[in-house]
Amino acid sequence: MNDLFELIKQGEKGLQEVPSPNAWKKLEARLERKRRKKRKGIRFLQISAAVALVLLLLVLAFFALHTLQR
Repeated sequence: MNDLFELIKQGEKGLQEVPSPNAWKKLEARLERKRRKKRKGIRFLQISAAVALVLLLLVLAFFALHTLQR
């Protein structure tokens, strides 16, 4: 049984590879492009939520003032 584990460990050493620096650069560039796209979508949602909140507060203030004047 130990021989089997030793055989697996020796085979595992041959499977480990280090990517080239060029491959890392390409991967980082692709990941950065995906991050930028997500940030734009999140920023749009944040601004939309802030505008909706301000509009809601304005409408509530208008109705509150309107009912107090009666």
